[in-house]
Amino acid sequence: MARVFVARKTRWFVEGHPKLDGQLWLADRKLLYETVHALQPTNCFEIGTWKGGGSTLFIAQGLQDNGRGVLHTIEVDPAMAAEARRNYEAHLPHVLPHVDFHVGDYRQEYAASIAAAGSVDLLFLDGAEDAHETLAQYEFFLPHMRGGSALLVHDWLTDKARLIRERLENSSEWRIENVLLPPRSVGCALAVRISFPPSPPPT
Repeated sequence: MARVFVARKTRWFVEGHPKLDGQLWLADRKLLYETVHALQPTNCFEIGTWKGGGSTLFIAQGLQDNGRGVLHTIEVDPAMAAEARRNYEAHLPHVLPHVDFHVGDYRQEYAASIAAAGSVDLLFLDGAEDAHETLAQYEFFLPHMRGGSALLVHDWLTDKARLIRERLENSSEWRIENVLLPPRSVGCALAVRISFPPSPPPT
C-alpha cells in the first residue's frame, strides 16, 4: 500500500520497466537521466546494453523526453542483445526512435556511427571489469568528444575504473562534476570536457 504514496517519477527510477531487467542503483539512474535532460545531447554512446533495463532505458527515455537524440548501445553477447531489442519493440516502441542497438566489438561497430554523427556528446562506460579495457574504450571515443561532452563512468571505485579515474582526476581537459559514492551507489562519476589539448607548435 505504501507504493501509492511514492511519486510516480521516483517509482520509475526505482522500478524501471517491469518487463525489462536492469541494473544500476537509484542514484545512478537519476544521474544518467538528469544529465541527458540538462545537457540535451544529440549523439550518445554506451558500452554495455545487458538486457536494456538499466542505463539504456534511462538514457533513451531522457532523449525521448527531450524530443531529440539517439543512443548507440552495444552488447557483445548476441543473445542478450537480441533480447533487449525484442523487449523494446514489444514494450517501449515510443523510445525506439532514440535507440540504435549494436552487437559485437565497439571498435568495429561504432566506427561508422561516430563518423555519421560527427561527435560524441555523451558517453557511458560500463563494460567488463578490466581497467585497461575501460581506458582503451575511453581513448577510442576521446578524439570525437568536444568541449561540453559528458562522460559517465560506472563502478568508479573498482578496478574497472582505476586507470580512467587516475586520468580524469589529473586532467586539465575534464572537470569532474559529480561522483556518487556508497551507500547511494557502487560508484558512478560524471565528467564534462572543458577543453582540448593545445595544438603542437608549427615546425
